[in-house]
Amino acid sequence: MGEQLKTLQLDHYRSQTFTSLDAHYEAYRVMFKLLLEEGNFEKMSDFLRFDSEPFVLANSNLKILQLLLDQEEHFKENLKECLAQLYIIIGHCYFFSIEFVQAKKYYRLASSLALEEENYALLSLAMHNYFATQMDQLPKEIFWDISKIPAVFLKMGKPEDDRFLLVRFITHIEMSLQLGKVDYAEKLFNDYFKEYPFEKFSRIDLHVRVLRGKILFENGRYECAIEVMHKVLLLSMKANSHKDLVQECYKYITRSYKLINEEILLKKMEQYQSRFYRKIETDKRYMEKYIKTSTTNDFELDKSFISPLQQFHLTGTYLLNSVKDEGYTLVLVDCKVVATEKEKLNEIIHLINEEMMRVMKDVIITSTRLDESTIGYIIQLSENCTDTLCAKVFYKIREYYPKNSSELEAIYFASVNNKENGLTSYQKCLDLAYAYIYYEIYK
Repeated sequence: MGEQLKTLQLDHYRSQTFTSLDAHYEAYRVMFKLLLEEGNFEKMSDFLRFDSEPFVLANSNLKILQLLLDQEEHFKENLKECLAQLYIIIGHCYFFSIEFVQAKKYYRLASSLALEEENYALLSLAMHNYFATQMDQLPKEIFWDISKIPAVFLKMGKPEDDRFLLVRFITHIEMSLQLGKVDYAEKLFNDYFKEYPFEKFSRIDLHVRVLRGKILFENGRYECAIEVMHKVLLLSMKANSHKDLVQECYKYITRSYKLINEEILLKKMEQYQSRFYRKIETDKRYMEKYIKTSTTNDFELDKSFISPLQQFHLTGTYLLNSVKDEGYTLVLVDCKVVATEKEKLNEIIHLINEEMMRVMKDVIITSTRLDESTIGYIIQLSENCTDTLCAKVFYKIREYYPKNSSELEAIYFASVNNKENGLTSYQKCLDLAYAYIYYEIYK
């Protein structure tokens, strides 16, 4: 009966239309927990493979990455049969955030496990993406030969895997184009992709469109390439998704405009492209902050702060899950120093904390060092009061470290009151605080 109930719950989950990605994620998280408790590896593997895609492809895929990393040990102990699939999804999260070093690590782990289990579908997928992370690092002729291998494993997989494993040919076609094998690449494209009925606007549909645009470009049909790429660019930007495809579209559109001497459009597109790359670099920086990359934190027990990191998390979880009275305000303070003055960061962080404690000692419930450059506080004040007092602190800090003439390049801060924003969890307050900091950087 219990197993039947969970099947019904999964069917219900998949039949729903969600009002937002956040609402979809909350339902995903609940369903993930239920499947963990059930322990059925086939259902879990299927769920990871088919139901994770909306979050993996989204530009804000940090939540699902954290969720999966948190359960890695549980999978090792209780769901080892799903571990290869888990590592592939973790690899995807990094890959689609243009974080190829970490992506390569998890694809390599997935490849090893899939080979042990003789799961050729997963092996093909893991190897394809592993090679994709190295496309610009290996000699092209060598990489071209290697890029055929995942397609060989495709032939050893199950017939029902074809729809999902066709993408294994994309890297090989792209490498063929780079080596000038345009006729060969176009024939392979026509054989496998031209008539295939992909779901419109799905990931693979957009990826295949980009591939078609690249073939048009290599055939000298630049205006047609721009038209194809521009449609994918607009769809991806509207969906706030597919960073890797956006990057490719920008690259080929700007190259095309240059070749047809459209100087005004070229300059505009280069500006958009530059802004996009700056956002990628900032996202990488915050991915490092937001995601646990190891079990230890060098700054977790910094005695200059009231609480160690884990205690801060627990206190935040307790205080911010209620909106009684005036609520509590979570404050993040993040510092950026010039690249050549990293050793000054510690000194600046401690000075900021001393000033925060001096100005707000009576209302700061707890504080911690979240990472090398970020401090967290929970304060019993409204957002407006908190912002006003923080501004006084940062004015004082700038007396020691003047803007444009000191090691301190920027101070970013965000304050989020759980009651004022209608938020009922520490994690939601933390997400909004990071979003505010992103806005400060991009505006």
